[in-house]
Amino acid sequence: MRDLPDTFSLPQRLLHWTMVGLILLNLLFPQKMWYLFIPGFEQPISVHIVIGLAVLLLAVLRLFLRLGFGVPPEPLGAPWFFRVFARTGQWIFYLFFFAMPLTGLLAHYGHLPFALTLHTRVIQPLFWVLIPIHVSLALAHQYLWKTDMLSKILRG
Repeated sequence: MRDLPDTFSLPQRLLHWTMVGLILLNLLFPQKMWYLFIPGFEQPISVHIVIGLAVLLLAVLRLFLRLGFGVPPEPLGAPWFFRVFARTGQWIFYLFFFAMPLTGLLAHYGHLPFALTLHTRVIQPLFWVLIPIHVSLALAHQYLWKTDMLSKILRG
């Protein structure tokens, strides 16, 4: 068994915050995106789809970094229930990182109504539930339980 790192690596932190920005952009402006006109392509390409593909590729890289190098352990200062909740939430985020772009692609290019329903009526609202829970727990780590977990993703 290998030792877990004390903090998140610089690539992990950069991936985290890049994905935060891209995901929020797509969640906040899902149908208000512009299109790219690329020579050689018959139809314009939606920036929303390009961002979704970027999230998917970054999620693959992020997962490899997580599995290959590890992440800091949950600090013992938080109650055990919240540590389990946080670990479960991290894996749910990864599920969404993959499911959201894939269902979007299936809905757009495959014209599959069930994929559109999953994308817009199931995963998207669940993302909006999970994000404030994640932020609240990060703030609880910092200010309630006085752990240094937040600083590990902010500064390393």
